[in-house]
Amino acid sequence: MLKEFEDGWLELDGLKIHYTEWGAPSAEPVVMLHGLNVQCHTWDPIIRSLAGDYHVIAMDLRGHGDSGWAASGYRVRSMARDVHGLIDSLGIGPVHLVGHSAGVRVAIAVAGERPETIRRLVLSDAGPANSPSGAVAMRDFIQATTNLKGFRDEAEAWKFYKGYHPEWREDFIDLHVRYQLRRNWAGKLVPKADPDVQWITGSVSLPDVEYLWRMSELLTMPTLLMVGRRSNVIDEAVVDRMLSVMPNAEARWFDTGHYVPREAPEEFTGVLRDFLAKA
Repeated sequence: MLKEFEDGWLELDGLKIHYTEWGAPSAEPVVMLHGLNVQCHTWDPIIRSLAGDYHVIAMDLRGHGDSGWAASGYRVRSMARDVHGLIDSLGIGPVHLVGHSAGVRVAIAVAGERPETIRRLVLSDAGPANSPSGAVAMRDFIQATTNLKGFRDEAEAWKFYKGYHPEWREDFIDLHVRYQLRRNWAGKLVPKADPDVQWITGSVSLPDVEYLWRMSELLTMPTLLMVGRRSNVIDEAVVDRMLSVMPNAEARWFDTGHYVPREAPEEFTGVLRDFLAKA
């Protein structure tokens, strides 16, 4: 049976960075960035429907999945530098860039710093800043899901993630269990992500907010905001500000919470394909 994707590795900024590669290299390139404390395979069901028409690269951001942990930390500009390095090393620019949650913040930095490398930009349910309640919700979520004591087996992990995310389609739970965890020396399944990624949600990242609003003013490429009406991360005020400062942005609202791609994957994919097809 042929593999749907190939695993790739790059040495960037002294770190080993993992990515998956789907579709024909001759097709238009799409780079997809996951959120905080996740990994690239969370995009698999979405990419599967794109790979017949696009060359898709899904990256494990530093400190996540099978990419290396960074002693220097996880500031948004460091992560953006990794994405620049991936695009340059693979020679695939300009690309369509898609980010969800914390991947949105990285995508804004990438596109603002080097807009010539981005064809179209898709930002799923996050922005330069969270809503006030969203900041608290994100901090609590990361602390709860990063500092896990470990699971005995995959069934116990599946039950935990299903209980935490009952709104997700179940194949995303399956992917979480398969790719989110590693078995440690004690035989427990524990998160692959560096526990230090949780500090992204703290005060150390406050300077990034002003920087990302400045970068937002430079996003001249067509930009689509994909927003859940019940999101606990951003609200209408944040979206309105994004639309006012981003030169070429539009918003599409979904009847979901924060996890638009995992709660409404068919609708998300359809809207994404329509937007990319306008290129």
